[in-house]
Amino acid sequence: GRPQRCLPVFENAAFGRSAEASHTCGHPPEDFCPHVGAPGAAAQCQRCDAADPDRHHNASYLTDFHSQDESTWWQSPSMVFGVQYPTSVNITLRLGKAYEITYVRLKFHTSRPESFAIYKRSRAGGPWEPYQYYSASCEKTYGRPERLYLRPGEDEHVAFCTSEFSDISPLSGGNVAFSTLEGRPSAYNFEESPVLQDWVTSTELLISLDRLNTFGDDIFKDPKVLQSYYYAVSDFSVGGRCKCNGHASECGPSEEGQLVCRCEHNTTGPDCERCLPFFQDRPWARGAAEAANECLPCNCSGRSEECTFDPELFRSTGHGGRCHHCRDHTAGPHCERCQENFYRWDTQMACQPCDCHLAGSLHLQCDGSGACTCKPTVTGWKCDRCLPGFHSLSEGGCRPCTCNLAGSLGTCDPRGGHCPCKENVEGNLCDRCRPGTFNLQPHNPAGCSSCFCYGHSKVCAAATQFREHHVLSDFRQGAEGWGARNAGGLEYPARWTPRGIILSPESGEELTAPEKFLGDQRFSYGQLLTVIFRVPPGHSLLPMQLWLEGAGLALSLRHFSLSSPQDTGQPREVQLRFQLQETSEDANPLLPAFHFQRLLANLTALRIQASSQSSNPPGQVVLTEVRLTSAQQGRFPPASWVETCSCPMGYVGQFCESCAPGYKRETPMGGPYSNCVPCTCNQHGTCDPNTGTCLCGHHTEGPSCERCLPGFYGNPFTGQADDCQPCPCPGQSACATIPESREVVCTHCPPGQRGRRCEVCDDGFFGDPLGLSGPPKPCQQCQCSENIDPNAVGNCDPLSGRCLRCLHNTTGAHCEHCQEGFYGSALAPRPADKCVPCSCTLGGSVSEQPPCDPVTGQCSCLPHVTGRDCSHCSPGFYDLQPRRGCRSCKCHPLGSQEDQCHPKTGQCPCRPGVGGQACDICQQGFFGFSAKGCRACKCSPLGAASIQCYENSTCVCRPGFVGYKCDRCQDNFFLTGGGLHCQECPSCYILVKEEAAKLKARLTLMEGWLQGPSCGIPWEPLDVLQGEAPQGDVYQGHHLVQGSREAFLEQMTDLKGSVKAAREQLQVLSRSACCAQARAEKTCVQLADLAAVLESSEEEILHAATVLSSLVIPQEGPGQLTNWSQLATEARALARSHWDTAIKIKATAQRALLASNTSYTLLWNLVEGRMAMETQRELEDRYQEVQGAQNALGTAVAEVLPEAKEVLASVRQVSTDGALSLVSLSASGTLPQKPLAHDLGLKVQTLENTVTARERVTTKAVQDLQATAQEALQKTEPLTQLHQEARAALTRASSSVQAATVTVMGARTLLADLEEMKLQFPQPKDQATLRRKAGIIQDRLLADTKKKTKQVERMLGNAASVSSTAKKKGREAELLAKDSAKLAKALLRKGKQERRRASQLTSQTKATLCQASQQALASGARRQELEEAKKVGAGLSELAWQIRESRISLEMDMKALSELLARLG
Repeated sequence: GRPQRCLPVFENAAFGRSAEASHTCGHPPEDFCPHVGAPGAAAQCQRCDAADPDRHHNASYLTDFHSQDESTWWQSPSMVFGVQYPTSVNITLRLGKAYEITYVRLKFHTSRPESFAIYKRSRAGGPWEPYQYYSASCEKTYGRPERLYLRPGEDEHVAFCTSEFSDISPLSGGNVAFSTLEGRPSAYNFEESPVLQDWVTSTELLISLDRLNTFGDDIFKDPKVLQSYYYAVSDFSVGGRCKCNGHASECGPSEEGQLVCRCEHNTTGPDCERCLPFFQDRPWARGAAEAANECLPCNCSGRSEECTFDPELFRSTGHGGRCHHCRDHTAGPHCERCQENFYRWDTQMACQPCDCHLAGSLHLQCDGSGACTCKPTVTGWKCDRCLPGFHSLSEGGCRPCTCNLAGSLGTCDPRGGHCPCKENVEGNLCDRCRPGTFNLQPHNPAGCSSCFCYGHSKVCAAATQFREHHVLSDFRQGAEGWGARNAGGLEYPARWTPRGIILSPESGEELTAPEKFLGDQRFSYGQLLTVIFRVPPGHSLLPMQLWLEGAGLALSLRHFSLSSPQDTGQPREVQLRFQLQETSEDANPLLPAFHFQRLLANLTALRIQASSQSSNPPGQVVLTEVRLTSAQQGRFPPASWVETCSCPMGYVGQFCESCAPGYKRETPMGGPYSNCVPCTCNQHGTCDPNTGTCLCGHHTEGPSCERCLPGFYGNPFTGQADDCQPCPCPGQSACATIPESREVVCTHCPPGQRGRRCEVCDDGFFGDPLGLSGPPKPCQQCQCSENIDPNAVGNCDPLSGRCLRCLHNTTGAHCEHCQEGFYGSALAPRPADKCVPCSCTLGGSVSEQPPCDPVTGQCSCLPHVTGRDCSHCSPGFYDLQPRRGCRSCKCHPLGSQEDQCHPKTGQCPCRPGVGGQACDICQQGFFGFSAKGCRACKCSPLGAASIQCYENSTCVCRPGFVGYKCDRCQDNFFLTGGGLHCQECPSCYILVKEEAAKLKARLTLMEGWLQGPSCGIPWEPLDVLQGEAPQGDVYQGHHLVQGSREAFLEQMTDLKGSVKAAREQLQVLSRSACCAQARAEKTCVQLADLAAVLESSEEEILHAATVLSSLVIPQEGPGQLTNWSQLATEARALARSHWDTAIKIKATAQRALLASNTSYTLLWNLVEGRMAMETQRELEDRYQEVQGAQNALGTAVAEVLPEAKEVLASVRQVSTDGALSLVSLSASGTLPQKPLAHDLGLKVQTLENTVTARERVTTKAVQDLQATAQEALQKTEPLTQLHQEARAALTRASSSVQAATVTVMGARTLLADLEEMKLQFPQPKDQATLRRKAGIIQDRLLADTKKKTKQVERMLGNAASVSSTAKKKGREAELLAKDSAKLAKALLRKGKQERRRASQLTSQTKATLCQASQQALASGARRQELEEAKKVGAGLSELAWQIRESRISLEMDMKALSELLARLG
């Protein structure tokens, strides 16, 4: 059962633990060549590759399972990689915790190194300590001598160095075993050697391989040789035990995963190196074979779980565990006793505090029962209270009580010694009355009586000139005025007998006191009223109460004392005492002391009555005596309850019942209770103390003599006899004194006059009543034509009567005229009919002339502007613009109904069917422009291709429709079932149509021949009729072909004229577009292309006309036969072919027309874009001009500012010099008259010239700005003209496009006519010739049409791009315009700032000039000889006025510039 030493198992501490090597082969892969004799040497060179599992030799092979058969090893890089001294290769093994190492063994796979060392760490993080050195050159390599043992007494904590294992042989498998205790003398007494115990302790091992063993052939640096030298270790073993200091048998992982000892013997720590916290009874020691040295628990008597080892306690007692934080108020090394000033009855109980009072006990320690030892005058188990009659327990014990018996209610407080005082008593000993009370008496329940003093003072004392007095009724001589009253309120005389007054309590009877008990009974306050009754034998007196009334108050008192002898069968006397004080417990209701005394001061009733009924009434009782204690003047016996008051200011009398002289009752006739206030007669009389009325003198009046009598002035409040003096006013009217200046002013001037002495006319009057400015003039009322506010002040000049505050927009000396800018009648009775604003329209009126006529209100209008306020254009004009007026409507005299247009848009009122702003063209669908308007085309909506017709009212028909209005189908066509189209009849109807046409032609021809036959010409109709025979068909229509040719030639001439007109319009458009300038290059190119197209069209038309002119019409004989059926079939085929070609040409023409319309729109946009570019360019020019003007203005102001400052300094210097000169002249008494004036005049003249020059510069800058702005405004007018010209050019371009369209349509018509002519040629040869020529014309026209179409498309494409570019430029121009506006606004702001600076400079100059003027005036006042200086000052004032006018002009110019910029922006 005895504890024994514990030892962990001996083990190979390195097995399975990962070692770390500083150098390992295979990084990068390398070849190594083992020496002959080494395992695997037959294979010659091998390869080490860290990435190959079969060829790597990393550090994990150091501590794995070692097998002789299948050896694995760690290997370093060869000497090829520089592995040789001084480069070391280190192998580190971390054991995880402290181990006690017995041996370290290394098995080398190659030859053993020439030099290597073993190091260890005794603790984690500690320094590396040498453990053992192996070297054939110990001194050279490690600086250590070679030795293998120590002598006793030497330091055993040193490492040996030996050459025993440093030979190159064997080449493989050499072992090195290091024993940690070998050669150390204390190894045989290891348990007693702390040095060796620390020597064998290690947490980490380090193998430092420092020098390789070689055969010396490495000096040649042969790679094959160097590859054979390297370090290789096949096994690394460490023999030892887990260090637990003999207190654990095994080690294991902790909760944190660290390797620790599993401690026993009440130890703890990773190595069991210390005792558990409560096992400190003896010091910790390592477990040995003889003794386990387990840790023992501390002895704390069960009252603590904390202790530490105390060496001194261990040496003295053999137990070193000192307990801490003992519970239950115990103390001692083992908590074996109570703390000081604690006790306990039993050792098993917790200690209790003694709690002995610090001041009352002799010492703080109590006995075993807890009782304390007390000081004298102190008592209690803990000596914490005083004995009765003592108080204030302290270090000296308790003190005796010293309370005043008259003012206290009993003994004192045993703690603080405070005495319990009566109600009106204060002080620690209850020995003084409270403020507001007096007369401390033992019999007074309140201790002291309250001061009365009629409520005017709270300070009083006992009077000395009063003695005790009794008001007595003993009824010996009669009832003495006492009365009686029953329960019903009936009063009657009291029933008197020689024994006294009879009272029947059972009937509710009460007795009333006579006058001597009433009235002022203040001296009875706090005293006794004693009543004595005689009661029949065998009865007791009912409770009686005293009823008091007075001063509007009433209360009842019960007797507080009753004294009567014992009932002996005889009548006996019963004495009742009532205390007349508010502190009586029987008072009902309870009244404050002041009101109780107020009641006694005017006692009106005193009654004695029974307080309740009884079942056993006493019968008749007799009142034998009534005694009231009071006081009166006298010495003895003294009546100390009578007060004498200390009155505040304003009160006198023993009881402060009267007002002091110079004081009066606050409430007149208010009696002694009313407050006294000072008399307010201002020393001009006296006042009655009761009424307060002042009897005024010294020419004063008022309840307080506070004002002077009328006709006198002064300050009655000073209290002097001469305070009020007679007023120096006309008729000695009333006056007053101004407090600040003490000046007397009249307050009741005659009507129409005012002023301090009534020297000026009142407001609304004018004149000079005292003649201060000339002859006296009486004050008259101002005449302002009722155009002033009668309640206003300063309506007219008080001397001249000129009206100054004219209302209703009037002006003039009497407000008889309208102000400038207003018109009407200033004398009209109604304000609404008076002057009204001109309200001239700014845009339509002339700003340089007066606003309007003052009577009619007519404004000065711009040209062609009318209306009273110039607000609208004259008839026939529109577009009102500022500074320009209105433009002419230019309504067409035929197309418009009247010569007037819309005042804003300019639209003229057109006649029916007429359109356009000027009513100069027909509307769409109308024709025949005339004085009656245009007539409707009335084209059929079904058959017409457009609602527009020609000037001859014929409409353009759709295919299949004919007629003037296209309202019917052409021959051989019929209306479809839907009624929307005319459809061609079947082909058989064509032959019928042709034959019918032939018959009609022949009938017409015959009719012509019949009307005019010629004898020289054979009768051809007969030949024609003969031609009907079967001999064959004969055609005799040669003159028809000739007529068609002439018609075609006429059409060609018209087309030529149209093309020429179109070319002229293009030339005008080119000039309008300014094609001579480079910036209109794209537009001009497009116009040139269009001109080329028209020129080509003209050439083709001329060529066609030439062909038709040269065409020879053959003259056929009458008998020539023709095959008409074949010709009809061929003509029908050709007609259909030509019809298809015509449809294609028509479609092409429609596309060309659509393209032309698009070109028209784009050309319009192009013109608009050009205008935007022009506007942008103009804005840029204006911006440059405005910016230049701004710079000029800034430069001018910058030039003016320094010079103006110099002028200001000069003026100040002149002022200073002038002041100094005046001072010196005043001091000397002489004046340098003309030299000083001359110098001052020269300086002022220089100042004037400088300011004038600066003013000219400023004026010039403003004028330049104004001129620049005007030029910019004028430059905007060409923009409008350019816009109008662009619109006209656009109109001409549209006309050109329309002319081109007409040209194309004429060409199409010409082609159709030529196709029809082809059918009329009778000979196949001639038909072939005409067909060929017509084909040539058709091909040329089609080619020209295609060419024109492509040119138009190309032009449209360029126009689209130009339009896009123009739109982009327009947006850029808009942005630039906005930026220009912003810059202009910034320029305006800067101009305003410069204007403010100029204004400030002007103000400073003005102030300086004013100072100079004042100096000059002062000089003139002192010395008349300086009159010239005074004139100079006047000149300076005039110069200031000029500068002010210049500033106003500058502000107006800046305002005009701001408005201009706002309009431009």
